[in-house]
Amino acid sequence: MDEALEMLAPYGPSFRGGLSNHGPMTAEALVSMERADAVVAWVARYRNRLEKRSATTQAIDAKAWREALGKQARNRDWEDWFENELAEAPWQKVLEVWVPRLAPGVAAAALHGVIRVGHAVCSLRVQENAARLDELARSLAYWASEFLLLPGEYAKAGQLAPSLALREIEVLPSDRRRGDGLISSELQQLAGFQPFVGVIDLVDPAAGTPNFMADLLATFAGLYVNTKSSTFQFLHGVTGAAAIVELLPYVKNEHRAAVQAYAWQATGAIFARYGKPQLRAEVAAKDSLPDAALLVKRAVASGDEHTIKLVAACTRESRRNPDPRVLAAAARRAR
Repeated sequence: MDEALEMLAPYGPSFRGGLSNHGPMTAEALVSMERADAVVAWVARYRNRLEKRSATTQAIDAKAWREALGKQARNRDWEDWFENELAEAPWQKVLEVWVPRLAPGVAAAALHGVIRVGHAVCSLRVQENAARLDELARSLAYWASEFLLLPGEYAKAGQLAPSLALREIEVLPSDRRRGDGLISSELQQLAGFQPFVGVIDLVDPAAGTPNFMADLLATFAGLYVNTKSSTFQFLHGVTGAAAIVELLPYVKNEHRAAVQAYAWQATGAIFARYGKPQLRAEVAAKDSLPDAALLVKRAVASGDEHTIKLVAACTRESRRNPDPRVLAAAARRAR
């Protein structure tokens, strides 16, 4: 893991006009699947497509940090900010403060901001060192600089579990779907779509299903399994939810409902933008689930960053949640 971070240190969080740098995330996913042997060779190939880190513009103002949220050009400024934050407090305390602050913009970079933070935290739980703390700083900076607000604000009004609330989402009409192929920019089309404003109020994690995030993750795994096209937008709902699961232990109880609600809003936005009214998240039960070890082998053989990350998230989640949709999503991607 540390060798991978050293190899990736010169590079920024995105490339080619907005694609996310999956290097650190994929390296941690491989390590978590006990395939550390594959990390260095994978990173050596992958880094050839990346771009160098940007330069610092100006320091983040401690009294006006909100003004710098969502400013992509200030990514390096945010990196410096979080390096200082992590130098002054334990990483767990930094997450306690900043995950709730960043949660309303969790859709940042197609959820890759929070996904990268989740992988960084998983790595730090295994071992804390300077390289892994630096990766957490960069991950939080990516989330902050790509911060993306969606229509609607959490007001604790709903009662539904995500699996039920999904049926209440009105999807964006096809004639209003325009875009450049980047999920983060295409989600912004929902800004003028009034039916989406109330989506966040469909659920209340504090009063709904006992395991809100497990239901959310499995729901989007089911959507991914049932999607017939070659697109993979719903995949990000799975890995995004998985990242929130990893971060919740570091969020104070009074903030957990809001963090989960914004996770629902971001994944719900993916459904509203890319889904179809008839699409459902249920899948037929199978007599036997795919073998997790075989899925890992196939993911590593693919060399594909999204496949590796999804299989890692699903195999990890399947140990907590036996819902068949979780491994079924990994199996579909691995195929």
